[in-house]
Amino acid sequence: MRILMLTAFAVLAACSPAPAPPANDSAGDPVPIESPRAPAPTPAPSPIALQAVTESAVGTLEGELRCAFLSDEGMLLLAGAADVGADKRATAVVMRAGKPVGLTASETGGFDALSRGGAFTGEGLTASLTRGAERPTDHEGSGHTATLSIEGTGLAARAIDGVWECGP
Repeated sequence: MRILMLTAFAVLAACSPAPAPPANDSAGDPVPIESPRAPAPTPAPSPIALQAVTESAVGTLEGELRCAFLSDEGMLLLAGAADVGADKRATAVVMRAGKPVGLTASETGGFDALSRGGAFTGEGLTASLTRGAERPTDHEGSGHTATLSIEGTGLAARAIDGVWECGP
C-alpha cells in the first residue's frame, strides 16, 4: 500500500503545473529587445525633373511683359509674365512630365516684382528665383545670374543655376 501511495504522489506531482517565474523586479532596468534584422531604409524622395518650357505653355501666361529663366545649359525652365502695376500678380509656368504647370507669384508688385525674382506656387510646386549679379544682354531688358529652386510635396528639392532675363 505504501508503494501505491508513493506512486500516486509521484503521478500527481508530475501532473502539477510548473512553478511560476519570479515577478519582474520593478527597480531594475528593463532588458532591451533586439531585432535580428536591421530596419528597412527609408526611400529617398524622387528629385524634381523639369523639361524645357514649350512655346504653347508660354502662350498661357497672362501679362504684357516677360521674364525667362534659362539654365546654364541654355534650357528654358521657367517663364513668367506680368503687367505693370503694384496691385498686379505675375504668373509663371514650368514643365513637368511633359505638361505645363501654372504658377502664381506669392506677392503682388507686377512686372517690377517679377523682374526681381521671388516665389511662385501652384499644383504642389514652389519655384523660388533668387537673382544674382547683373550681366550684359543683347536686348533692351535686364539680365542677371540666378538660381531657380524647386520644391514639391514628397519630392527632393532641387537648385539650378542659370540666367534670369526680363524685358518687353
